[in-house]
Amino acid sequence: MKEKSRFQRELEQHASKQIIGTILIGCLFFCAAMAGTTLLGQKIRQERHLDAIEATFWEIWNSSERFLMSEENTELFFDCAEKGTEENRKALQYQLGKYNLEALVGIHLMVMDEQGTVQYESFPDDEMNLHRLEFNRAAASNASSWKKKLYSTVYFLDGDTSEYVLVRPLYGEEGFAGSAAVYLEAADWNLHFQKYQYDTILTDKRADVIYCSNYSFLEGYALNKYRTDAGAHYQQFGDSRYLTDSRFLEEPGVYLYSFIYTPGTRTSLLIGTAVILGLGLVWTGMFFHLMHTMAAKTSRSVGQLIQEIRTIRKEDPRHLVKIDTGDELEEIADQINKMMASINELNQKNLDLVNVNNRMEIQNLQAQINPHFIYNTLDNIRYLIVQDARKADELIERFTHILRYSINNTKNRTYLQEDMEYIEDYLVIQKTRFGAKFSYSLEIDEECWPVVIPKLLLQPLIENSLKYGFRKKAAISVWIRGRIEGDYLVLEVRDDGPGQPQSTLETLRSILNSGKINIAHNGLQNINRRIFLEYGHDSGLTLDSEEGEGFTVTLRLWIQGEK
Repeated sequence: MKEKSRFQRELEQHASKQIIGTILIGCLFFCAAMAGTTLLGQKIRQERHLDAIEATFWEIWNSSERFLMSEENTELFFDCAEKGTEENRKALQYQLGKYNLEALVGIHLMVMDEQGTVQYESFPDDEMNLHRLEFNRAAASNASSWKKKLYSTVYFLDGDTSEYVLVRPLYGEEGFAGSAAVYLEAADWNLHFQKYQYDTILTDKRADVIYCSNYSFLEGYALNKYRTDAGAHYQQFGDSRYLTDSRFLEEPGVYLYSFIYTPGTRTSLLIGTAVILGLGLVWTGMFFHLMHTMAAKTSRSVGQLIQEIRTIRKEDPRHLVKIDTGDELEEIADQINKMMASINELNQKNLDLVNVNNRMEIQNLQAQINPHFIYNTLDNIRYLIVQDARKADELIERFTHILRYSINNTKNRTYLQEDMEYIEDYLVIQKTRFGAKFSYSLEIDEECWPVVIPKLLLQPLIENSLKYGFRKKAAISVWIRGRIEGDYLVLEVRDDGPGQPQSTLETLRSILNSGKINIAHNGLQNINRRIFLEYGHDSGLTLDSEEGEGFTVTLRLWIQGEK
């Protein structure tokens, strides 16, 4: 078996780490998402269950409270506690029967006088016993000292049911006159709470059970008592596990408990984890197979490309790379061939270009009209057509001359006189644009006119004066001078703009003579290079400036034989 290349080994190692890490993270996120979704769903269902329990409880409580506090019944309670006549008892019996016909939970009524003697009770004979009587007397005594209008407690004797008791103390003009107590029938609570899917327990503050949907929950607790750890989210009853939550109602002092059956998740979690790990192993195998295939293919392509490049480097510089892999490396090979063809072509032409290099560089550096100048000029013409047609006509003529002159590629050199005609057109247009904020002066000695200079030589310098001058000053003046000094034509462009500090000036001077292209100041650098390439003999550009006073650019062109 052929040994793997280092490139293939490193590629496989890197890909393996990525694949294993991705699959593990994916499995963890999948398990966490499943557990989180299940738990969130259960908590939402439990909150809805508690809302339903609370709504039902308040409906039952409010109905019982209205019965005890109604004006009609209050009068009957007082009459019964004070007199206890047969007529009064019949009236209470009628009111009680009327209430129970429509009530969610039926009630029994017991009315006592101030000595604790029962004046009325609605219990069957087998439910009215000494235990209930003593319980009611104790509840009435507690209610007499209760600061609220109703006192609540729980009555429990035996069995698996209890009764929720609401006691109203009766106060007359002479003080405590007795009590009226209602006992809510436990069986009726089932009709309302068992319609919910989940189990319910209601207790008072003393943990006495008001209602329990499943009395197996109370095994192991004190008789008819239910207490639980407030921080316990799950409880185990026998072999069953329940998600538990509670809510406390402050006014009646009642705890509401909700129990949602939640089977143990260990088995489900183990099965789910095993399935996910199995899928992960399958995916890992698939990915590793795919990775090895791709790595081997890529390695072969890279190996072919390296071999072809070695052939070019060591044996045949004109060798063409031939790779038929059908992937991106084939495109790289094509680009290498094109690059090598270009390099060979350039090498072949190198000697031929030596003699014309200066001329080509000059052509590449030739200045072009700034597009903003064109836009601004056209904008000025548009307004002048309405305001001053004659001035607009003059401006159009000058602008046409500039365009014709600048785009004429048949000659790159011209007489200074012709170039200055173009410069004057350019200055007039700028004067029209800026008005009184711009002034200029042309002073060219006549002996300078026949000198041949590069076309569009001064226009970039004037443009720079305007561009940088108006940034910090409201008005700018430009002076253009020309004279002959020995074998040199000297042209000077000076402005009274903001100038440059000495440090910036020194930087600009160093850039002029640098062979490295400077993007920020390539205008001056290109002009200097252009003059040097064409004229030589110390020809070039010099800079002078004083901060706040202005900026001066001086051009020296060696003109022996040019006049």
